[in-house]
Amino acid sequence: MFLNLNTDSRPPIVVRNEKVIKAPAERVWDLLADVERWPSWWRLCRWVKRESATSFTWKAHPVVLRSTVVVTDRPREFAITADGMGVHAERAFTVSPSPDGRSTVVTSYETQVGPLPWFGRLILAPRLHAANAAMFEDLARAAMK
Repeated sequence: MFLNLNTDSRPPIVVRNEKVIKAPAERVWDLLADVERWPSWWRLCRWVKRESATSFTWKAHPVVLRSTVVVTDRPREFAITADGMGVHAERAFTVSPSPDGRSTVVTSYETQVGPLPWFGRLILAPRLHAANAAMFEDLARAAMK
């Protein structure tokens, strides 16, 4: 499992989302792991520029982030770190197929540290949870196509 780099204390923002998607785990994982295709299905992702096999820059909401892929275990886990102005985020996705293989439980666990999450945690955490839930809705639509 993806580990939180901030082990000294609890991060100011911790968000967990989960959704059952009616698609095979491989399809869900492929959509998550193909970062260059995020703007084609994720409404809040404006653009992605690949910099290397494991790093990319992207814009989500009004924020530009520089990310590194830290875990790729198809079709089980995908995780990234993301750094932007005043924030460091770590996000791990766990993809678990149903016993019949026709649907998938996808879970996201995200932590954020830095001045922005610290000062804005009461407002930002609920908004991040809602934005991540919307991402999962977009992912479900794309996976069922």
